[in-house]
Amino acid sequence: MCATHRVPPHEATDPPIEATPQDIEAIREMLVTIEKMLAGLFGSAYDRGPIALEARRAAAAVVDSHFDEVVERWANVMDQSFGEPHKVHRPSMANSLARFAAHLRDPDDIRTYIHLRSHCQSGMIARAKPSQFNVFHIALKQVILDLVRQRYRGRKMELVRDAVVAAIDERRLMVAQFYIESREIALRASEEKYRNAIDHAPDAMYEIDPKEGIVLSANSAAIELHRVLPYESELPLIGARLDELTPPEMQEVVFKHLNQVVRDGSAEVLDLAIRGRYFDVNSALIPAGQQRFIQMILHDVTQRHEMLDTLLKSERLAAAGTFASGVAHEVNNPLASISSLVQAIVPDEKDEERRAVLQTILAQITRISRTLKDLVDFARPAPGEPAPLDLNNLISETLRLVAYNRRLTPIQMEPSLAPTLLPAFADSNGIQQVLLNLLFNAADAIPNGNGEIKITTQNKRMAQPDAPPWVMMKVSDNGVGIPPENLERVFDPFFTTKPAGAGAGLGLSLCQRIILNNQGTIRVESKVGKGTTVTICLPASADAANYEGVANPQ
Repeated sequence: MCATHRVPPHEATDPPIEATPQDIEAIREMLVTIEKMLAGLFGSAYDRGPIALEARRAAAAVVDSHFDEVVERWANVMDQSFGEPHKVHRPSMANSLARFAAHLRDPDDIRTYIHLRSHCQSGMIARAKPSQFNVFHIALKQVILDLVRQRYRGRKMELVRDAVVAAIDERRLMVAQFYIESREIALRASEEKYRNAIDHAPDAMYEIDPKEGIVLSANSAAIELHRVLPYESELPLIGARLDELTPPEMQEVVFKHLNQVVRDGSAEVLDLAIRGRYFDVNSALIPAGQQRFIQMILHDVTQRHEMLDTLLKSERLAAAGTFASGVAHEVNNPLASISSLVQAIVPDEKDEERRAVLQTILAQITRISRTLKDLVDFARPAPGEPAPLDLNNLISETLRLVAYNRRLTPIQMEPSLAPTLLPAFADSNGIQQVLLNLLFNAADAIPNGNGEIKITTQNKRMAQPDAPPWVMMKVSDNGVGIPPENLERVFDPFFTTKPAGAGAGLGLSLCQRIILNNQGTIRVESKVGKGTTVTICLPASADAANYEGVANPQ
């Protein structure tokens, strides 16, 4: 029988894998647990005592003495097991066997497990089935045991045999642990990728319990939307019930949508109005193990809705303008003749009562002329001359202009002008006309002049990162407000809720046309008994397009 030390140990020829101290510590912790379990099963053959260490060295000597034979027989068994397309790579098997033998000689040499752990995470073993790797080890065990039986007899053979069997079982159990660990890492990475994809999505996304209607989770966009919406921002989002978050007037639509999702698996609502903004709502019932949840996605289509609404109103304004122009032309000429005749009669009239009637006729002719002028302005608005505009300065000048107007004198004016406001690009005369109209409308909405009008300016950047900045102006009052049924019609030509003779209903129509001609937007929000807010957005001057101090829209 040859002495075990006469055959030098074989060394792996592939590049070593560098492991971090944390990796080594994790491997040793797994190994200690498995070694204790195997020591209880195999006793002195695998308990790290003198007998076990001698048996391990003897087993390693068998491998080293017949190294090439072991590799070849092992590879042949594997080729026969998996067939021609899956022929094994013999140099890789030789390197694996060399590291296995090194661990047999020295239980603290864990290079074999460093390689196995790495391959389980991203190498060959990660792509193999666990059953294939088990066959791989069973084949190696049978080849080595065959050589052990040839070399040793009696008690020595039994100890070396048990050491080989325990070492192979240890290897299989370690690989099983590495498989579990790698799958857990992959699962955590997949979950993190999913969470990040959801959390960084631009649309608001919610997970909702289909039975209780409770918000289980929400992404960053949903939390931000919850923060900026009035009323909702006062309530917690996660854990809240939908009936707490949904305004009473919307609950029927929302719960009908959720019931359809539960019944059909998915549902869609387009252009759902939520507190002054519009959303396309897409929801689906998602299975998650034994549980289910509703995933609801809110895609903000406010800009699209406003563009379509603006287009529709522009078409209405064009049609009304054509009609108004014809009416003004047909009425103005005979009206001028009547006015001339009445003015010619007045100086010669001696009867005071008849003279008063003629003066009344002239006053009404003047009123009709003023209305006709509004019609002409509405039909053919004078083209503006857009230029960089200091909106704060224009507001201050306008407020000085109306400071002594009887309609505005008793009302408290509260300008709140952004100190770093960008210059707008708009026609100053047109914007001043709009502001005057809004101020007088606000004054008319405040009973007995006992109220306040707030004029606010700020910079605004659209949600799209490449969109140019805008300049925003708000005119708010605490007057009587506008009923919901009238709010959609405020820009319609000739629509007015003022008493007869107090206006022709063209003011806001003209304002809208002026703002649209300046490439801006205008929106009216109102609550009965609370007041009205008119928001105007104008494009910033091109010189300010790269200004960095522009806040995101709220």
